[in-house]
Amino acid sequence: MHFTMMKYRNIISSSTKGLHTRSRCFHIQCAPIAASPPLSSLQRQSPSYRASPSSSYSTLSLSRSAHRRDNRYFHRHSGHSGHSGPSPLVISFRYSSTWNWSKLSPNNNADKNDNNNSSNDSNDDDDNNNIPSPDIQQSILSQCSALHSSIMPLNSQIRGPLAKNSDRGTSLPFVFLVGNHSSGKSSFINYVLGRPVQTAGVAPTDDCFTVIAPGPKDVDQDGPALVGDPDIGFEGLRQFGPTLIHHAQLKVREGIRNENFMMVDSPGMIDSPVSSAGMGSSNNIMDRGYDFQGVVRWFAERADVVLLMFDPDKPGTTGETLNILLHSLGGMDHKLLIVLNKADQFKKIHDFARAYGSLCWNLSKVIPRKDLPRIFTMCLPVKDGENSIPSDISTTEALDQRALADLHQTRDDVLAEVMKAPKRRVDNVITNLTDSVHLLLMHSVVAEDVRSRYSKRAWENRMQELSSVVLGMGMAGLGMHFSVPPQFTGGVVAATMLGVGGMHWFNSSQLKTVEEQLTSVEELSASFQRTHPQEVSEADEYYASVWARIRDPLRLSLWRTGLADFPAVKKGEMEELQRILDEEIPRLRRLASPSHHGSGNNNR
Repeated sequence: MHFTMMKYRNIISSSTKGLHTRSRCFHIQCAPIAASPPLSSLQRQSPSYRASPSSSYSTLSLSRSAHRRDNRYFHRHSGHSGHSGPSPLVISFRYSSTWNWSKLSPNNNADKNDNNNSSNDSNDDDDNNNIPSPDIQQSILSQCSALHSSIMPLNSQIRGPLAKNSDRGTSLPFVFLVGNHSSGKSSFINYVLGRPVQTAGVAPTDDCFTVIAPGPKDVDQDGPALVGDPDIGFEGLRQFGPTLIHHAQLKVREGIRNENFMMVDSPGMIDSPVSSAGMGSSNNIMDRGYDFQGVVRWFAERADVVLLMFDPDKPGTTGETLNILLHSLGGMDHKLLIVLNKADQFKKIHDFARAYGSLCWNLSKVIPRKDLPRIFTMCLPVKDGENSIPSDISTTEALDQRALADLHQTRDDVLAEVMKAPKRRVDNVITNLTDSVHLLLMHSVVAEDVRSRYSKRAWENRMQELSSVVLGMGMAGLGMHFSVPPQFTGGVVAATMLGVGGMHWFNSSQLKTVEEQLTSVEELSASFQRTHPQEVSEADEYYASVWARIRDPLRLSLWRTGLADFPAVKKGEMEELQRILDEEIPRLRRLASPSHHGSGNNNR
C-alpha cells in the first residue's frame, strides 16, 4: 500500500465520479509518523468523537416547524423549544424481575470508563458537567413514559398510527446491528464485549435475533422466554408470529464491557435463490417465515444506536440489505451508522476504490438525497498488539502497518458511538415522544376533518328525508281537515312513504360513493392541505414526511371502521396533544440539554 494521499484522492474521484460521494469518508495517512507508545482501542480517545450526537430532522423540537405554534390549531400561545445535546447515561424506567437489571448501575460503569480515559482527554470533565444528574434522567424518562401512556387511549379509540405497547421501552438501552452475512457483526460484538459470545464465520452462522445483556452469570434463554419476560421489554415481538419468536434468543453474560446497555445481533441478510420479482416485492417479505423488514423496523425504532454493516465482498449489492435501508431504517439517520468493515483486506487501492464506489452507487439508489452519509471504513484487530510494529520488519511492512492507523481510528470512532448508547437514551425517548404526538395529532386532525364532512353530508340527507315526511304528512293532514276524499289522502300518504323510501335508498348509495371519495388518496391529501394550510404554503418538509407516514394507515383505519361509525375526536383531546408539543416537550428538552450560552438551564 505505497501511495500518497494525493494519489488516493485522484483515484477515488475518478472511480466514483457522479456518485455524489465525499472522499473524506476514508482517509489513509501514509506520511511517516513518530514512534509513540501503543494505545489500545479502548484507550485511544480523541475529542473528535466526543462531540454531541448528530441530531435528526425528525427531532421536531429543533426544527423550524416546531417553533411556529402561534394560533396553530387552537390559538394557543406557543412555548419555546429546548435544545438537544449529549444524552446522559440512562437509568432504566422498567425493572426486571428475572434479572435485577437495576443493579447494573450505568453511573458506576460510566465512572470506570471515565477513569480509564481521563488521562487521554481532559474534556471529559466538561462533558460530565453537562450531563444531568441521575435523578433528572430518571425524572425525564418517567415523565416521557407517563405522557406517552396518556395519549395511547386516544390512539386506540381512533385506530391511530402508534403501535401497541409503543409507550413501553426496554429495560436497558441497546445497540442494534444489521447487515450482510459475513460483514463482521458477530466479530464486532465480541470485540465490544471483550469476550467471545457470538459465533463468527465466513458463511452464515446464525439465523436468530440475539439479545445480549449483562447479568450476574452466563445464562441462555430461548425466544419464548425472551418475549414472555414482562420486564426486559421485548414482548412486542409477539405480534410477528411464532416463527420469529422461535428465531430469537437471549444471552445473559457476566464480565462483559457493556454493563450498562445491551447489544442485539440480527441474521445476516442474503438474497433468495429465486428473486425475480425485484427489489421491494411483497413476494419476498415473508421468505423467512416472518416479516423480516417489520422486525428490523421494530428493533431499529427502539434502539439507541443502529449499525448497518457491509463487507468488501458484498458492498451493498445484496437486494435485501437495500430493502432494509429503504423500508426499515428510513427516518433514523440521527442514530444510524453505515460501516464498511474488513477494509484491511484490500491489497490495492484500486480494489478499495471499486468497492467503495460500488457501495456508494448502491446506496445512492435508496437514499433520496445527493449527499450520502458518512461511511465508516474500519477493520477489527486480528491479534493482540496490533498497533505495535516489530523492529525486525522491513520499512515497507512498517509503512503498511502505519497506513492501517486510520482504519483503527475509525473503528475507535464507531466504538465510541456505540458506548454512547446509554447517553443517547434520554434524547431518543424524548424524540420518540415528539414523533408519536405529531403522528397522532395529524391523524386526529385529518380524520376529524373527513368525518365531519361525511357527517355533514349524512345530516343533509336526513334533513331532506325528514322534510319530505313532514311535507307529506302535512298534506295528508290538510286533506283530512278540509274533508278531501280519503282516496286522495291515502294516495298522498303512500306517495310520501314511497318517496321517502326511495330517497333514503338513493341517499344511502350516494353516501357510500361519498365515503369512497373521502377516503381516497386524493381527498385525504386535500383534507391534509385544508387542515395544514400554513405548512403547505411554506412547503414544510417535516409535515410532508409525517403525512406520508400516516396517510396509508389513516386510510385503512377509516375504511375498516367506516365513516358512519368513526368516533369523533374532541377538541380538548387535540388541545392536549398540542399542549404536549408546545409546553411539555420543550421543558423536557431543556432538562436533558447541556448547559450552553443561550440555554435556559445554565445554572442547573
